Amino acid sequence: MRLPRTVPIVLLLGAVTYVPVVALRNALPVMPWEAHLGLSHAMIARFLGLATLALLTLLAMVLCRDISWLEFGFRRAKGAWLRFAGGALLLGAVSTLVLKWSGGGGLDAAMAGVSPVELALLLVLATCVEELFVRGWIQGFLAPLRANKIELFGFEASTPVVICALAFGSMHLSLTLAEIDAFTIVCVLSFTTLLGLLAGLARERTGSLMPAIGTHLAGNVGGIVGGIAYAIATGAVRH
Repeated sequence: MRLPRTVPIVLLLGAVTYVPVVALRNALPVMPWEAHLGLSHAMIARFLGLATLALLTLLAMVLCRDISWLEFGFRRAKGAWLRFAGGALLLGAVSTLVLKWSGGGGLDAAMAGVSPVELALLLVLATCVEELFVRGWIQGFLAPLRANKIELFGFEASTPVVICALAFGSMHLSLTLAEIDAFTIVCVLSFTTLLGLLAGLARERTGSLMPAIGTHLAGNVGGIVGGIAYAIATGAVRH
C-alpha cells in the first residue's frame, strides 16, 4: 500500500488505530473466565488493549509495503544513546517528585488493585508496544521528513521526532477517562511529551527501535525511583 508519507496521513491513521484500542480497554465487559487467570479485570483489559495495539501496528507495517522493516527501526543500533536514557531517568524522577510535592493525586486511582508484579509487567509490555506504535511505525512512516526541523524554545529537532513526541503525549489523554485530577494529567502529559522527545532522538540518532525502548523504560524506572525517594523523605520527616 502506497500512501503519502505526510503528517496528516500518519496522524489520521494513528488515531484510527489507537482510539478503538482505548475504547476496547475501557468498554470490555467482565468475562466469566477472568477469575481463573488471577488478574484483575483492569489488568486483563490493559493487556488485551496492548495486544490489540501491537497487532494493528504490525498489520499497518505489513500493509506499507514500500517501507522496509529496517526503516521501522528493526535494526541494530548505531551510535551512542545512553545519554538519552540517563536524561529520561532523571526526567522521570524529577517529574514524580514535582507531582508528589505539589499535592497532585498521582495515578493511584488508575492503578488501584494492581499488584507490584502486575505493574512491572504492565510497564514493560506497555513500553515495548507504545514504542513499536509511535517510534516504530509513526516515526518510520515520517522518515522522509527528517531533514525538516522544528525549533521549540531554542531546541531544534526533526519533524518526525517532534510529531511523535506530541502524539505520544496525547495518547495519555485517555487518563481523562479515569478518576484522576487535572493537575496529575497535566504533569503526565508534560512528562510523556518530553520523554517522547528523548526516545525519538535516541531512535533517530541510532536508526533502531531498541534505544527508544530503553529510553522509555529508563523514564518509567526514574518515576519509580522518584516515588521511592519521596516516600523515604516524607517518612523521615514524620519520624
